[in-house]
Amino acid sequence: MSKANCSNVASFYAGKSVFITGGTGFVGKTLIEKLLYSCSGIDKIYVLVRDKYGKQASERLARVTSTPVFDRLKTSKNEELKKIVVISGDITRENLGLHEDVLKTLENEVSVVFHLAATVAFKLPLKDAMRINVNGTENVIELCRRMKKLQAFVHVSTAFTNSDRKEINEMVYPMPINLEEARHVADTYSHDDVIVSAFMGKKPNTYTFSKAFAEQQVMKQCEDLPTAIIRPSIVMSSIKEPCPGWIDTWNGSTGLFVGMPAGILRVVLGRGSNVTDLVPVDIVTNLIVVAATECQKSKEIKVYNCCTGTSNPITCDEATTISRKVALKYSLNELPWPFLMFTPSVFLYTLITFLLQIVPAYLIDLWCILTGRKATQIKLQRRLKKVVDAVKFFLLNEWKFSDDNIRDLLKTMSPVDKEIFNFDVKTINWETCIEDYILGARKYLLKSEK
Repeated sequence: MSKANCSNVASFYAGKSVFITGGTGFVGKTLIEKLLYSCSGIDKIYVLVRDKYGKQASERLARVTSTPVFDRLKTSKNEELKKIVVISGDITRENLGLHEDVLKTLENEVSVVFHLAATVAFKLPLKDAMRINVNGTENVIELCRRMKKLQAFVHVSTAFTNSDRKEINEMVYPMPINLEEARHVADTYSHDDVIVSAFMGKKPNTYTFSKAFAEQQVMKQCEDLPTAIIRPSIVMSSIKEPCPGWIDTWNGSTGLFVGMPAGILRVVLGRGSNVTDLVPVDIVTNLIVVAATECQKSKEIKVYNCCTGTSNPITCDEATTISRKVALKYSLNELPWPFLMFTPSVFLYTLITFLLQIVPAYLIDLWCILTGRKATQIKLQRRLKKVVDAVKFFLLNEWKFSDDNIRDLLKTMSPVDKEIFNFDVKTINWETCIEDYILGARKYLLKSEK
C-alpha cells in the first residue's frame, strides 16, 4: 500500500495493546469489532469482563463474539479474534479486582485505555450509580497511572451530563455540589427518592448526575495523563459498520422505533418540533478510535460532543414521518394506520393512550383468548409505558450541543482515514438511517424476518 493510501489511525495502533472496560455493551462490542477489523496491526485487546449470572468472564465473551456484530470479521479476518484477551474483573473493586500478575501485564503492555463501563439505568439507587460510574472511573484512572506505555485514556460519558443546561459546550462544567457531600447523601438517603431528587436539583436522574461527577473526577485526576472525553447523545443502530442497522439493545429510543411502525404506539410525551439527537453507534466508535490518537498532541483534556443536532438535525416529527413511510413500505404495522403523536400534556397523553392503545390491546387480547391464541398486547403496552417514561425527559426538552472539537478533528484527518473511520454526522442520510434502524431492530431484537 502506498504511503498516500495508508491510514494514520491504523498506524497509531500498530504493535500496541489496548484495554477496554464495558466491552460487552452495545458500543463496546462495536468498538472491539472496529479495532480488529480496521486496525489489523493491533497487538492485543484486553477486555475487562465481570463474572455474572454464574458465568465465567470467558464464557460471557464467547457469547459476545457469537453475536452478528462479529460476522464480517469471522468471514474475512477470523484470526483477528485471537487478539482478544478476557480479563475477569470489576471496575468497582480496588485495582479492578485484578490479580497482581494481570496488573503487571497491563502495566507493561497497554498503551490505550477505553473506559466505557457504566450503569445506564436511569432509576438505579444513587449509591449504586455513584459506586459504578464515579468510583469505577476513579479505579480505572488509578490503573492508568500505573501503565508505563500509556498514550491515551478515553473516557466515554454522555451528552446529557449537563442536561440541566440548554446550551452545552465541549467542556466539563463544575458540579455545584461537593463530591464527598454527594457520597454522604448517596450512602445515607439512597432509597429516599424525595431527598435524592431534591439533592440532584435539575439533574433528571441518578445516571446523568453520577456521570457528571465522573467527568469532574476525570478532569481533576487526569491533568497529567493523555486524556479525552467522548459524549455521545442517544445512540442508535449503525449506519454502515459492521452492517447497516446493527443494534442489540432496547435502551434509548429503540422501543419507539419498533412500537410506532407496528401501530401499537400512538402517542408519547414530548414535542414533535424538538430536535431529537440520535447518533449512529459506528459514528461513536469511530470517534472513540480516532480521539485516542490525538490525546498526546493536546496539553488539555479535549471533550467531544458526539451529537447530530447542530450539524445534521432531525426533529421528532421528521423522524416519525420517515418511520411511517417505512412501516407502510414494508407492511410492518400489526394494526392499521400507523402514526405517532407528541404531546407535552400528561392528561392528553393518558387519554389518547387509553383510547388508542389500551382499549384496542384489551380487545385484541380478548379475541386471542377466545380463539385459543396467545394474548400479548397488554404485556406490550406495559413495556411501551416503561419506554415512554424513560425517554419523556429527552423528548420534552431540547439542547444545543456545540461540536467545534469534532469539526476541528475532522480537518486533521486524511481522506483515507475519513473514509475508514467516518464520524462526520453530516454524512448521515436520515431517510436511509432510520429505515435501517427500524428494520435492524426487528431483525436483531425481535428476530423478525420482515
